[in-house]
Amino acid sequence: MNNKLKLLVTLLCIAPGLLAGQQSGSKSSRPQPVYITHVTVIDTVTGREAREQTVAITDDRISKVGESNSIKSPLGANLVDGRGKYLIPGLWDMHVHAVFAQRLDSMLPMFVANGVLGIRDMGTSMPLAEIEQLRKGTRSGARLGPLIVAAGPILDGRPKPFRSNFLAITAPADGRDAVDKLSAGGADLVKVYSWLSRDTFLAIAAEANRQKIPFGGHVPFSVSALEASDAGQKSMEHLYGVVLSCSSREDELRTEMLKSGVNLPGSERIRLEMDEATASYDRRKATKVFEHLAKNRTWQVPTLDVVAPYAYSFDARVTTDPRLKYIPASVQQRWSEEAKSSTDGATKAKTFEQRSQIVGAMQRAGVPMLAGTDAAWYQPYTYAGFSLHDELVLLVRAGLTPAEALQSATINPARFLGMEKDLGTIEEGKVANLVLLDADPLADIHNTTKILEVFLAGKEFPRPALDQMLKEAEAAAKSAVVN
Repeated sequence: MNNKLKLLVTLLCIAPGLLAGQQSGSKSSRPQPVYITHVTVIDTVTGREAREQTVAITDDRISKVGESNSIKSPLGANLVDGRGKYLIPGLWDMHVHAVFAQRLDSMLPMFVANGVLGIRDMGTSMPLAEIEQLRKGTRSGARLGPLIVAAGPILDGRPKPFRSNFLAITAPADGRDAVDKLSAGGADLVKVYSWLSRDTFLAIAAEANRQKIPFGGHVPFSVSALEASDAGQKSMEHLYGVVLSCSSREDELRTEMLKSGVNLPGSERIRLEMDEATASYDRRKATKVFEHLAKNRTWQVPTLDVVAPYAYSFDARVTTDPRLKYIPASVQQRWSEEAKSSTDGATKAKTFEQRSQIVGAMQRAGVPMLAGTDAAWYQPYTYAGFSLHDELVLLVRAGLTPAEALQSATINPARFLGMEKDLGTIEEGKVANLVLLDADPLADIHNTTKILEVFLAGKEFPRPALDQMLKEAEAAAKSAVVN
């Protein structure tokens, strides 16, 4: 764990006032001990279920875990009847774009209401100092929100920044300087993007390794996934670079992209890097790629949910989603225009199916996996918090077991972030980030949506409080000023 993440966890853990009583649904500034009794606890390491357990929460920590007949609750404790219920650790979404001033009031409550108690923001225009103030607000209880790990702005090789959350990094010296500033400013990681030149990407990698700050993101098309992995890239998003490295036409497709370089349109990059590459997928080559990634422990964040609307040809199940009420009207309009302009749904559906099969093959090959959604107002039909549950369903359809899918959003993020001592499992001494479910997620992964209560650093939010969060998120979306 780098020093900034160590500080983040330390501050989380020493702040018993996290999400204090001014938040709707919490019961006091310092909650009474909570005893969740007769509950089934999901072990996210083994995938096993321990029935008839009692989990005690004191302040922000799990103070006891054991058989209910051996743990007696003290007088005055808050008792939560867990009979027929299932307890899982708080979920993580490991790829979002939520840390923007105009999105916070809507998106942060949506995460918590959905049991997503940690997020990794993979590119924002918010200054790093303001991100730290945001974290202080959630720790003190001034603002409701999950634990936030943030990259700051995205490092890309195009001469003009693509969006406000991008930096134009066109030379190795620029890359080294950007890493230095991000590290000094408090970024938790460095986010790299597709158009970085080979020498600039390698300079960024070397500087990040020297400063011991992790880097992840897109694999630039100027390097292969294996080269990026060997350079120390810790996470690869959306399978960019990976699918290309598994193609029998890899050299041909890469050469075609490099000819255009920084002038390559995004749609053409996706066509070549994903559609054409998946159509020429080579199983034997893929086996070697997966072995390499598994050996290097290069984590994958497939974000299947963000491409699903295109695979579904933006049909009615996408465009009439009731969760649109959590999205500002102007954003809905933009999404609708994107849906109407989308073409070649058959190709996208085929690519999506192949992409899903690749995810399953990587899991079986031992490539470590993280659940992420790319939830953002510029990504059509993605929803903070809700989309994480959709992603878990898609991971299971891709070939993961429900237990493996759950691991990708609980223990795996904790391991990836170096927070396993405090998060990811339900054990004595760990931070009480917990989600109480009405049904068994290992029997049906859809059951992660059946949330009865959420405990965020020990603060209890029963179902009525979660519903109120969503109402407030809806109202915030309606009044949001969208840039």
